[in-house]
Amino acid sequence: MTRRDDLRRIERSITRIARISLGRTAARNRAELSGVDLSRPAVSILATLHLSGAMRLSTLSTLTHLEAPLVSREIRQLETEGYVSRVADPDDGRAAIVEATELGHETFLRYRTTTDAIVAETFADWNDEDLLGLVADLERLEASFTRAPKGLQRKSDAGS
Repeated sequence: MTRRDDLRRIERSITRIARISLGRTAARNRAELSGVDLSRPAVSILATLHLSGAMRLSTLSTLTHLEAPLVSREIRQLETEGYVSRVADPDDGRAAIVEATELGHETFLRYRTTTDAIVAETFADWNDEDLLGLVADLERLEASFTRAPKGLQRKSDAGS
């Protein structure tokens, strides 16, 4: 096999892992096992609020990588169901600050605990050395993917 073949195999594996771990079936399994029947964007919003605290919707949109209209829609639903609360921004009354309620925090933790158990089950037959090696390789891979492809780098970035 050539390097090009190996790189294609790597890309296929990464794509397949992403589809499996982030797909509808995985989301349905996590929802069923945790008892949390929320959309993937709603879970992402609760996770961000749980980890980062109260914030403006624009910041939430940025941190979750979700479009602002989707965040607004999800927040309205989460607020109606008691997972988040919204208050006027004291610095700008036109904007709102949203935060997870106690129910929102508890719900996210239940979902997170279930996800942790699923991941633990997935890697149950891996020893500690294998896991440490995988962590190192994945963190290196993540750093490599974080860099923009050379053809897309801005001229100002080229020297850094």
